[in-house]
Amino acid sequence: MNQNTFRPRDILNKEVAGICGVARMTDKARAAHTGNIGSYKYGVDSEQDTAILAFLGISAETFQEAAVQIDHDVKLGAWILDNCERSSEEVSEFNRKMKVWWQSKIPQDEFSKRRRRLSQERENRRLFWFDGNRWLWKKLFRP
Repeated sequence: MNQNTFRPRDILNKEVAGICGVARMTDKARAAHTGNIGSYKYGVDSEQDTAILAFLGISAETFQEAAVQIDHDVKLGAWILDNCERSSEEVSEFNRKMKVWWQSKIPQDEFSKRRRRLSQERENRRLFWFDGNRWLWKKLFRP
Protein backbone atom coordinates (compact mmCIF):
# COMPACT_ATOMS: atom_id res chain seq x y z
CA MET A 1 0.00 0.00 0.00
CA ASN A 2 1.36 3.43 -0.81
CA GLN A 3 -0.01 6.79 0.22
CA ASN A 4 -1.47 7.52 -3.20
CA THR A 5 -3.58 4.36 -3.46
CA PHE A 6 -4.44 3.44 0.14
CA ARG A 7 -8.18 3.48 0.79
CA PRO A 8 -9.63 1.76 3.84
CA ARG A 9 -12.88 -0.14 3.60
CA ASP A 10 -16.20 1.65 4.06
CA ILE A 11 -17.29 2.58 7.59
CA LEU A 12 -20.43 0.42 7.24
CA ASN A 13 -18.43 -2.68 6.26
CA LYS A 14 -18.99 -5.43 8.85
CA GLU A 15 -16.53 -8.05 7.53
CA VAL A 16 -14.48 -8.02 10.74
CA ALA A 17 -16.37 -9.20 13.85
CA GLY A 18 -19.71 -8.15 12.32
CA ILE A 19 -19.22 -4.62 13.69
CA CYS A 20 -19.44 -1.48 11.57
CA GLY A 21 -16.15 0.34 11.22
CA VAL A 22 -13.87 -2.42 12.51
CA ALA A 23 -12.77 -3.49 9.01
CA ARG A 24 -11.97 0.13 8.13
CA MET A 25 -10.12 0.62 11.40
CA THR A 26 -8.18 -2.60 10.74
CA ASP A 27 -7.03 -1.27 7.38
CA LYS A 28 -5.98 2.03 8.93
CA ALA A 29 -4.18 0.34 11.85
CA ARG A 30 -2.15 -1.81 9.46
CA ALA A 31 -1.41 1.15 7.18
CA ALA A 32 -0.35 3.31 10.15
CA HIS A 33 1.97 0.53 11.31
CA THR A 34 3.73 0.45 7.93
CA GLY A 35 3.71 4.24 7.55
CA ASN A 36 1.39 4.15 4.52
CA ILE A 37 -1.74 5.71 6.02
CA GLY A 38 -1.46 8.91 3.97
CA SER A 39 -3.97 11.57 5.00
CA TYR A 40 -6.18 9.14 6.93
CA LYS A 41 -6.18 9.17 10.72
CA TYR A 42 -6.00 6.25 13.12
CA GLY A 43 -6.82 5.82 16.80
CA VAL A 44 -7.28 8.86 19.01
CA ASP A 45 -6.79 11.17 16.01
CA SER A 46 -9.96 9.79 14.40
CA GLU A 47 -13.49 10.48 15.68
CA GLN A 48 -14.71 7.22 14.10
CA ASP A 49 -11.95 5.10 15.61
CA THR A 50 -12.39 6.69 19.04
CA ALA A 51 -16.08 5.71 19.08
CA ILE A 52 -15.38 2.17 17.87
CA LEU A 53 -12.52 1.59 20.29
CA ALA A 54 -14.60 2.93 23.20
CA PHE A 55 -17.40 0.51 22.28
CA LEU A 56 -14.95 -2.38 22.05
CA GLY A 57 -13.13 -1.41 25.23
CA ILE A 58 -9.80 -1.97 23.47
CA SER A 59 -7.00 0.59 23.26
CA ALA A 60 -5.74 1.80 19.88
CA GLU A 61 -2.30 0.34 20.58
CA THR A 62 -3.68 -3.09 21.53
CA PHE A 63 -5.98 -3.10 18.50
CA GLN A 64 -3.16 -2.14 16.16
CA GLU A 65 -0.88 -4.83 17.56
CA ALA A 66 -3.60 -7.47 17.04
CA ALA A 67 -4.43 -6.20 13.53
CA VAL A 68 -0.78 -6.44 12.51
CA GLN A 69 -0.17 -9.85 14.09
CA ILE A 70 -3.46 -11.43 12.96
CA ASP A 71 -3.57 -10.95 9.20
CA HIS A 72 -6.84 -12.81 8.59
CA ASP A 73 -10.14 -10.92 9.04
CA VAL A 74 -12.08 -13.89 10.45
CA LYS A 75 -9.39 -14.68 13.02
CA LEU A 76 -9.06 -11.00 13.95
CA GLY A 77 -12.85 -10.80 14.30
CA ALA A 78 -12.82 -13.77 16.67
CA TRP A 79 -10.06 -12.13 18.72
CA ILE A 80 -12.06 -8.89 18.91
CA LEU A 81 -15.25 -10.65 20.00
CA ASP A 82 -13.32 -12.58 22.64
CA ASN A 83 -11.81 -9.37 24.02
CA CYS A 84 -14.68 -6.88 23.80
CA GLU A 85 -17.30 -8.73 25.87
CA ARG A 86 -20.25 -7.23 23.99
CA SER A 87 -23.50 -9.09 23.36
CA SER A 88 -24.98 -9.51 19.90
CA GLU A 89 -27.77 -7.11 20.90
CA GLU A 90 -25.21 -4.45 21.86
CA VAL A 91 -23.38 -4.99 18.56
CA SER A 92 -26.65 -4.64 16.61
CA GLU A 93 -27.50 -1.41 18.43
CA PHE A 94 -23.99 -0.04 17.83
CA ASN A 95 -24.23 -0.91 14.12
CA ARG A 96 -27.59 0.87 13.89
CA LYS A 97 -26.20 3.99 15.57
CA MET A 98 -23.09 3.93 13.39
CA LYS A 99 -25.22 3.74 10.24
CA VAL A 100 -27.36 6.70 11.34
CA TRP A 101 -24.26 8.70 12.30
CA TRP A 102 -22.52 7.97 9.00
CA GLN A 103 -25.56 8.86 6.91
CA SER A 104 -25.75 12.21 8.68
CA LYS A 105 -22.13 12.89 7.59
CA ILE A 106 -22.80 12.35 3.87
CA PRO A 107 -22.83 15.74 2.15
CA GLN A 108 -26.11 16.71 0.57
CA ASP A 109 -25.22 18.83 -2.45
CA GLU A 110 -27.92 20.65 -4.39
CA PHE A 111 -27.64 18.32 -7.40
CA SER A 112 -28.33 15.24 -5.25
CA LYS A 113 -31.25 16.91 -3.48
CA ARG A 114 -32.82 18.02 -6.78
CA ARG A 115 -32.32 14.58 -8.35
CA ARG A 116 -33.95 12.86 -5.38
CA ARG A 117 -36.88 15.31 -5.43
CA LEU A 118 -37.45 14.81 -9.20
CA SER A 119 -37.34 11.04 -8.76
CA GLN A 120 -40.00 11.22 -6.04
CA GLU A 121 -42.19 13.50 -8.17
CA ARG A 122 -41.93 11.13 -11.13
CA GLU A 123 -42.97 8.17 -8.95
CA ASN A 124 -45.94 10.15 -7.66
CA ARG A 125 -47.16 10.74 -11.24
CA ARG A 126 -47.28 7.08 -12.16
CA LEU A 127 -50.18 4.90 -11.34
CA PHE A 128 -50.28 1.19 -11.93
CA TRP A 129 -53.44 -0.75 -11.66
CA PHE A 130 -54.62 -4.17 -12.66
CA ASP A 131 -57.51 -4.39 -15.10
CA GLY A 132 -58.55 -7.99 -15.61
CA ASN A 133 -55.72 -9.74 -17.43
CA ARG A 134 -53.50 -6.81 -18.31
CA TRP A 135 -51.50 -4.07 -16.65
CA LEU A 136 -52.29 -0.55 -17.67
CA TRP A 137 -49.91 2.30 -17.31
CA LYS A 138 -51.20 5.78 -16.96
CA LYS A 139 -49.31 8.94 -16.23
CA LEU A 140 -51.07 11.42 -14.10
CA PHE A 141 -49.91 14.95 -14.61
CA ARG A 142 -50.25 17.22 -11.66
CA PRO A 143 -49.89 20.99 -11.89
